[in-house]
Amino acid sequence: MADKSVTQLQTLLDRQAIEHILTTYPRAIDRLDLDLLKSLYHPDARDSHAVFEGTAYEFAEHIIEFLRDMFTSTMHHVTHSNIEVHGDIAAAESYYDAYHLLEGDFDKVAGYFGSTYAERCRNEGTIDAGHEFLCGGRYIDIFTRCRGEWRIAEREITVEWKHFRPVTRGDSGSGIERVVAPAGRDLDDVAYRFFTRAGKARIV
Repeated sequence: MADKSVTQLQTLLDRQAIEHILTTYPRAIDRLDLDLLKSLYHPDARDSHAVFEGTAYEFAEHIIEFLRDMFTSTMHHVTHSNIEVHGDIAAAESYYDAYHLLEGDFDKVAGYFGSTYAERCRNEGTIDAGHEFLCGGRYIDIFTRCRGEWRIAEREITVEWKHFRPVTRGDSGSGIERVVAPAGRDLDDVAYRFFTRAGKARIV
């Protein structure tokens, strides 16, 4: 019984460590934190990410630059995960949805969403309003434990739905228009400040 309890406890701790990596990924992506993103993968990990196929470190370099250049803001959500641990290897299936805000001129909108959409938005007078891209799918991962630490060894994603539309904004002076609490896309974001402050706290 004692051995079984120890095994069950270790499995819970392993799952917790893996879930921490899965939920840290959105912070790395949305705050454009390249070092944090790389830290979630083993150095020899692979990532098959829709239009990208290569090493995880190559993906990290590519995606941070792409998101910085293409979008004004992003927000990724990991909604729930199914994790199976088998010793020093684990498989995880995590559902996600993601929000992206693109702001730019006709050429930028057409380059990403297509000229048909861009022409329609120009005719409707919404081409300069900003454009939202939403999508959802799953992260499918192999995790391995090396030197006592879990990291992603292989990732493949699915994109199972996607939608894009012009941004809708409230009238000037309206209640919804005044609801503004912007996030930082760097290490000055409030989350980093709060976590740093908590880490420096000492119990007296």
